[in-house]
Amino acid sequence: MVSSIFVAAQDEASSSSKSEQSEEDKRFQEVVITDSVPATALAKRGVNWVKAESKRFKKSNGVSTGTKAECLATFKIKAKELNPQPDFTGTITMHVSIECKDNKYRYSITKIKHISANGKASGGDINNLVPDCGSMTMPDIVWKKIKGEAFKSASMVISELKEGMAKVGTDSKDEW
Repeated sequence: MVSSIFVAAQDEASSSSKSEQSEEDKRFQEVVITDSVPATALAKRGVNWVKAESKRFKKSNGVSTGTKAECLATFKIKAKELNPQPDFTGTITMHVSIECKDNKYRYSITKIKHISANGKASGGDINNLVPDCGSMTMPDIVWKKIKGEAFKSASMVISELKEGMAKVGTDSKDEW
């Protein structure tokens, strides 16, 4: 009797450690090695990328501290059908973080969420198996379409971020 309780407690502990581990897997993250660029220069490139306007998405809440820059990227999402059921038109938001060290930087895209404009068909966190509004409101196929759009949006952010970090920052001052 005591041994069965101990085994159940071990199973519960191992499942909680698995959920913590899977929480780490729910992000887009990569370390990019650069060619002899100091951390301060990379941080400036990151801040310039956060401040720059984008044609594809909107950046807001830009913050920079030392060698780290962060912002919130927002995409508009719209159904391709004429009268979608449910109407999931709204936004996909994601938190973008850039951390810099000498000769390398790491970007992380986390907290990817879907929020509908009408509030009834909000999916919430993209990594959820069932959307926040419930599977009765939003069928599985629609939720998979929204997830696909979110991953496509994240890949657009990654490509634009890499382009921005590859640009050499120019000072506005003339040095003569």
